[in-house]
Amino acid sequence: MIKRIKFTKTKIIIGVLFLILFAVSYFLVYYYRDLIFGPPVLFREDENIEINLYPNNFQSVFIFTNDDINKLTEPGKVKNVVDILNEYGVKGIFFVIPHYKGRYRLSKNDELTKVLQEITEDGHEIAQHGLTHWVPRKKPKIINLAKEFADLPYGEQKRRIYTGRKILEDAGFQVNGFRAPAFSANQQTLKILDELNFLYGSNASIYPPPFMMANRRFAESIYYPYHPEDLNLIEFISHGDFFRTHFNSKNFMIIKNRFEKTHNRRGIFILLSHIEPLNNPQGLNLLDKSLKYITTKNLWKPNLTELALWWKARELLWAESRIDNSTLKITLEKGSELELNGLTIKIKEGIEAEKYHVIDDEGNLIKEGKISEKVVTINY
Repeated sequence: MIKRIKFTKTKIIIGVLFLILFAVSYFLVYYYRDLIFGPPVLFREDENIEINLYPNNFQSVFIFTNDDINKLTEPGKVKNVVDILNEYGVKGIFFVIPHYKGRYRLSKNDELTKVLQEITEDGHEIAQHGLTHWVPRKKPKIINLAKEFADLPYGEQKRRIYTGRKILEDAGFQVNGFRAPAFSANQQTLKILDELNFLYGSNASIYPPPFMMANRRFAESIYYPYHPEDLNLIEFISHGDFFRTHFNSKNFMIIKNRFEKTHNRRGIFILLSHIEPLNNPQGLNLLDKSLKYITTKNLWKPNLTELALWWKARELLWAESRIDNSTLKITLEKGSELELNGLTIKIKEGIEAEKYHVIDDEGNLIKEGKISEKVVTINY
């Protein structure tokens, strides 16, 4: 005789609550560090002052990235994207495949190369996107042939990264950043980038629902940059791609909502795209509409090299403040030689002082003024 399980109302409620708890835990596991601990910097605030995360009192950061540019890319497609970026004062990071499929090697005399060199003069950036964007022939078990670095041994990964950067440098570009094709990087990839003195990587992405996250193996932060496994390399998480296969009326709202969450948390929103899917009327219109909205906010729009250098300086900054004879004395101590131009110090309400002095750790005066200024901006 088969026993029938009786589902009481209490059991059903407990089951539903368990499923809800599981779902919440799944979606928040990659957010908890940011939600609990905030940005990974040495100093945010004390009882007298708060130091902003970004220069010139900006609340958040917006970054646009574009993948898969290669020797076969029509130069006009890059110009289409750059024209929209320039209209809104946004600097793009273009991840270029140096030797596409092992057959199409970018050279200094290519028309595409000349266009890419021209856009760097406006602050746009060229970064590396693997070597071939193609899985080696001896890796038939890899379903996605774009996952170039999937299961590659350490030595082969290092050869590909080194060779790819050399091709781009020979074409006239300074290469500071790397993104693995199809987000196929692993911990070895990041260690190699660090050994080869890359400034930054962008090797994980939050996909549109329901996929949520790629490369969970080393994603440590959603809103802020981080150093994986304490490497000197700095990693950035990307958002998207909403221009690839998901063209519908909801895409703009998804971009808007994700940006709002990041902006409100004073984070960094990196919009991901690919050069071919983006270059159609729907894609370009969505980009224009998104930038038109996003750039109305109080945000910084650097390229990734500018952001990485700033963040490396900002994360190590330490400050102390005290009131002495009606003077708020603020002492700043750098942890690096990198500059912090536009550093913003906010003086809190109710400070019992009439003026302020900002000094460095050697006692040199950087700036002085009246407490009534409330916001102090310095180059440090």
